[in-house]
Amino acid sequence: MVSSRILFGALAGAALMQAQMAQAATATAPCLSESEVTALVGYALPSVIDGTMKGCKPHLAANGYFATRGSEFLNRYAARKDQNWPLAKSAFLKLGGSKDAKMADMMQNLPDNAVQPFVEAMVSEMVSGEIKPDQCTAIERGVRILSPLPPENTAELVTFILVMADKPKPGKASSFPICKPAA
Repeated sequence: MVSSRILFGALAGAALMQAQMAQAATATAPCLSESEVTALVGYALPSVIDGTMKGCKPHLAANGYFATRGSEFLNRYAARKDQNWPLAKSAFLKLGGSKDAKMADMMQNLPDNAVQPFVEAMVSEMVSGEIKPDQCTAIERGVRILSPLPPENTAELVTFILVMADKPKPGKASSFPICKPAA
């Protein structure tokens, strides 16, 4: 049985490029506000959903949620990408800039229509390659459970879970650079 953390990791963690973020999460790395994380999650979710559906298709029933309602679900989330892009781009560049300033500068100077397909394809491929076949049924169930929520609520929920799960061990940096709210 896949835990909720693994499920949301598959849905959000991959979308947020866990490997790159973990490398970027150093003492000098900038943190992301919850709003930036929510925008990044909201922007990436369509690519995550697409990658998940592609990666899981051979392992799921032909009459399951992804096969029968997956495209509709994906389209609802994709409809909000443009709204999420400005803040998501800022977060993406902030994360990338903490690792490679030259690359971040180059990406910042490219037009959005050149950067967006790159980000989307990278996220979709990462997701489809990371999901294990035995996780597909649980992920499909989790997506079905989340499906009544508006896309913006799903992005906020994923951000909430990431914030709650971000409990670094003493002496170790957080695995995800989310800014701590002011007291």
